[in-house]
Amino acid sequence: MIIGLAMSFYGHGSRAVTIAALVLCLMTFKSGERDDAVQYSVGAFSTTTTRTTRLLQNNLERNDKRIRIQILALHMSDQSPAKNKPQRKKNNDDLPKNISKSNSKSRSNSSYKSPEKQTRTTPINNDGEPSMSGRSLLQQLDSTFDYEGRLPSQVHKQDFRCGYVGILGAPNMGKSTLLNALLEENLCIATRRPQTTRHAIMGVLTTANSQLCLIDTPGIIQDPAYKLQEGMMEAVQGTFQDSDAFLVVTDLFSTPIPDDEIFEKLTRTKKPIVVAINKIDLEGQAKIPTRKDSARDDGGDSVVDDKTYSLVEAVAKWRRLLPNALAIVPVSAVEGVSNPGVDLLRMILVGEGDIPSAIRNMGRPIAGMFRNNQQFLSNEDAKALLPLGPPLYEQDVLTDRSERFFCAELIRESLFECLNKEVPYCCEVQVYYFKEPRGKQKRVIDIRAYIYVERESQKGIVVGKGGQQLKEVGIMARGKIERFLGEPVSLNLSVAVKKDWRKNEDELKRFGYMRQ
Repeated sequence: MIIGLAMSFYGHGSRAVTIAALVLCLMTFKSGERDDAVQYSVGAFSTTTTRTTRLLQNNLERNDKRIRIQILALHMSDQSPAKNKPQRKKNNDDLPKNISKSNSKSRSNSSYKSPEKQTRTTPINNDGEPSMSGRSLLQQLDSTFDYEGRLPSQVHKQDFRCGYVGILGAPNMGKSTLLNALLEENLCIATRRPQTTRHAIMGVLTTANSQLCLIDTPGIIQDPAYKLQEGMMEAVQGTFQDSDAFLVVTDLFSTPIPDDEIFEKLTRTKKPIVVAINKIDLEGQAKIPTRKDSARDDGGDSVVDDKTYSLVEAVAKWRRLLPNALAIVPVSAVEGVSNPGVDLLRMILVGEGDIPSAIRNMGRPIAGMFRNNQQFLSNEDAKALLPLGPPLYEQDVLTDRSERFFCAELIRESLFECLNKEVPYCCEVQVYYFKEPRGKQKRVIDIRAYIYVERESQKGIVVGKGGQQLKEVGIMARGKIERFLGEPVSLNLSVAVKKDWRKNEDELKRFGYMRQ
């Protein structure tokens, strides 16, 4: 391995990296030490416009080893190296010197190019001899190595698509509910109160021909009131930069994105956009203000009402706001995939299924639902939403977050449902102990968590008289966690005070709301 890296440093490029990767694969596979050793397999080959090589780390299912696989992606290009990088002698089978590591939440911003567009002949190495192409190498590795947990290279699926779709919108638009409906899993917590979501949470939907990575984000606010909200908006900005496409979620009343800067970026972006108009079940139930209702009390001019109260008005407004949006889909997220709109939206995002038939199931198309005044959206148009590329996660991976994280989220959801007013917004939950039974022990997962509040008076509210309020929160949270984990749970909650933690940058970094 050291010899291979040294060869790479002195300019031997592809041969050195390939030899190093193969030697490490053979050593790791032969040794059989899969408990603590990180295993490498060469996979996920694609042609890109930049010379990058990255390691993709993937967390496997619970009760398995923490890290089972890393993929060494061999990215090759026919074009010259990117600017501001050391220039090297051109070689059709050359590989970059730098190998960078990334966790399962991050990815390269490279855009994938279809392998079908390759016109390269047999690569020639530095010695002028024919060398094995990257695709042939991957095919040989896939036929040679077959062990539990290995991520296939997908070399036979030239049209596989994979990408990140950021979910953006104002608070309380039902973004988390819609994510759960698309995944058909109760992954993200959702309440009737705004600003329930504080983190960017990814949900993965893998099909036979695509992998959709949906990223739920906190509701966008114009002016953060304290450091916590600043950290939440950092998560939104990060999602905006990393996403390959966007799903903008609004409601029947066309509630806009409050941040003008983010909305301006949406109007200028070249990335695909889909708009979901949620809560269409409220049509006909909301009171439409009359001219008398909108008149000012002081006798001045009437107040302009920018809200829409019908689906036709909402679609027309968002078509004016985002004329390049691929589709504007009316949905009712609370109904799940049984709602025709949710079913259509899911097909559009993954680029599979009979989309014209799904559109007909929604009834007569509304003018403006599809760009360029089209009445239907073809399957080919929907496929182009995600870029070509190999899958980044195992087929059964649902999210990149840990079970400990979701247990804390379910406890926080219970606080929102049990407590009134502003107290839940002052609470943070940290799971400090998570132990699963081993061997023949009784199958009960032991979980202990702290509920942090900002003041002593809030602690009394959360605990309640004789501890009754905390007991109610614990009972509700334990039920949610048991349904999520599918195992009996012993839950112990404690309440502690961290003064003004929402304004303390050090505490927010420790809680994961701000970068270290």
